[in-house]
Amino acid sequence: MSIEDGPGQTLDQSESLDSDELRNDDGDTVVDAPDHWSEADKFGTTAEEALEGESLEEKLSEEEPDIALEPEARSVAETPDAELTEELVDHVILESDEDPDIDYADGQRQAEIVEGTLIEDLGRNRGQIDGTPEDGGPVT
Repeated sequence: MSIEDGPGQTLDQSESLDSDELRNDDGDTVVDAPDHWSEADKFGTTAEEALEGESLEEKLSEEEPDIALEPEARSVAETPDAELTEELVDHVILESDEDPDIDYADGQRQAEIVEGTLIEDLGRNRGQIDGTPEDGGPVT
């Protein structure tokens, strides 16, 4: 065992941070500086600006939205009668088959007939306060 070796074949404390002794390539590398200093063009870099403070209008002008908002899809029940098409509804029924209410097993009205067309609101459950219809019955 030489003087350079520490206990248990480890390096001596004076050599433990020497990258040449550790035989790694990343010890001598440096981080490349950015092409330009981006903080220099922001408000508040001078003492006068720091004391004055940035106005709300200036702060808001620098804001960028995270994502573009998408319009919410309208359920069939919310669609005006003039815009209802056969593509939006499940199926068209005859007037002779018309039933004022179409009930599901849980007894909650889930569909209605408008001018011979069965309108089902699959996206919402009437009377439901929280959760999904699969979580249990609506609160009454």
